[in-house]
Amino acid sequence: MLVFSLLRHTWGQESQKSTPDKLHRQAHENSQHQCEFCGYTSKNNHLHFVDHNPLNHHSDNLTVVDPLCKAWQNLGALDADDGFVVYLPEIRPEDVNHLQRAAILALQSADPAYRDVAKTVINWLAAHKKEVEAFWGTAHPGEFAEALMQAGDEQRTELQSRWRHLALILNPKKLTGKGIFADGVPESDTALWADLYKSYLSHD
Repeated sequence: MLVFSLLRHTWGQESQKSTPDKLHRQAHENSQHQCEFCGYTSKNNHLHFVDHNPLNHHSDNLTVVDPLCKAWQNLGALDADDGFVVYLPEIRPEDVNHLQRAAILALQSADPAYRDVAKTVINWLAAHKKEVEAFWGTAHPGEFAEALMQAGDEQRTELQSRWRHLALILNPKKLTGKGIFADGVPESDTALWADLYKSYLSHD
């Protein structure tokens, strides 16, 4: 299940300047390139440590996540310009990521109609941060990360449960360009995305 989480900082982690390529290869082999959380398949997905411990290189601890789900797992790394938290109780977090990924891909389309509707989708997602600001006092991911850092294990689980209807929306400008998502023509991944958006819009 996709929930707001923090990367576990472990003594000795700072001494590792880079992650060995063999770990990336093993993670992709283990997962067949499929994101651990949302199921998005791409050879560009990122290495993820199941227990959030980057020093645990056991094969069972290696999998991959797409860039959107990766941000959920390392909430503390996000700046104010990287994204914001929204309230979307009718949509699973994984589906929120599918929807915003489709919109980000559509923004890169050569078809202006795709780009226009993509902007509408992103604006619709962004409109839902006002509920978060009204109830929690902020939509800044870093503030939610700080709450997780200060909480004990039991309190952290309780917070994650209370936040189950919240979702992270990332700045599309930070996620455009070659190599971010699966290779290929954006339209090939967004053939049904407009219908998907209309379906979700009906929940509003």
